[in-house]
Amino acid sequence: MRSENIWGKWYIPPVRVICHVAFWALVCTIYYLTFLRFGGSYIWAFVIKELIVTTSLFYSATWLISKWVAKGQVIPILLFFIFSYCWWLAFTYITCDLLKNTVPSTDERIYRYVNYFLKDGFLGIYNPDKAPVLILDFLFLVSLPLTPKLVKSIVEHANIVLVMERNKTRLELEKSILERDNLKLELEILKSQVAPHFLFNTLNSIYRLAEKDSPKTAESIMQLSNMLGYTLYQTDDDKIHLSKEIQFLRAYLNLITTRFGRYVKLDFQIDEINDPYWIVPLMLLPFIENAIKHGPERSRINAWIKISLSLNDGILRFVVANGVNKNGAESPQGGIGLQNVKRRLELRYKDRYTLNMSDNLNSYSVVLEIKL
Repeated sequence: MRSENIWGKWYIPPVRVICHVAFWALVCTIYYLTFLRFGGSYIWAFVIKELIVTTSLFYSATWLISKWVAKGQVIPILLFFIFSYCWWLAFTYITCDLLKNTVPSTDERIYRYVNYFLKDGFLGIYNPDKAPVLILDFLFLVSLPLTPKLVKSIVEHANIVLVMERNKTRLELEKSILERDNLKLELEILKSQVAPHFLFNTLNSIYRLAEKDSPKTAESIMQLSNMLGYTLYQTDDDKIHLSKEIQFLRAYLNLITTRFGRYVKLDFQIDEINDPYWIVPLMLLPFIENAIKHGPERSRINAWIKISLSLNDGILRFVVANGVNKNGAESPQGGIGLQNVKRRLELRYKDRYTLNMSDNLNSYSVVLEIKL
């Protein structure tokens, strides 16, 4: 993450150089005013000494502290400041040692400052008794100029974390939107498959009536037209009133009754439901179509269909059972009805439905319960 991403487009390399020059000019002025209290002609030696120490630590911190802050490593940062203190002490001792024979005793303040560092030798500067006095100078002369670098590193790292979290949140949002759109598209595809499947089966029923020259053929075609209007214009919404779905099922069952007549025992028990419950459209129809396909369409022997639909405490219970003559001709394979409805149930009613299918010796049954 580049710094200009934080500080703005104005922080270009030329501006950065000017900022650094101005910063070190300010630091140099502070050092000069600090050592001016010593008086004498040697204060510039200490100003230059402080600049060398501070700049070496400042620009090494550019690479080191930024990495440690990014990794959340506190101990290396503390060790760096301890090293900085030791480095300042050592360089100050060397400077004082170089000046010991040139600083006259008449420059009393700077003379005492030099001797304070030299009187106990090199190791003496690390004496804990001197720490309270020396640490104050270190904090003011070295730590204070290093503080902006540490703060800058922390701010940049915080910005990187913030940007990463923001990008992560954005990606998760985009992912959820994409998943939602994919699910919506899949549901639309699944729903679009239901209508042709229903139309195919219903036209077969009307074709059988036409073969028999049944007077109910025209009435059945009109019923089919009304049902197609339902599938085309009223099922575009995500959900539909349960009462309308039941009305559609009743119309479909009327066609089935007309088609099979007395040759197939049909038992339909569908409760009248006027409560404002909603359901995904065309969710129940495939179970009835499946019962017809594997029941009376396979064989009229032992042909019967029982259907019941009830609603209690917001739980829809739908039961479809049919007789099966397993000695009859096999039904054509490759239907999409049940596969379709299982996928739609999983997408729209996940953890809110149970589906039990039983394939017995002479019958097949489906029990579906949905929490609406």
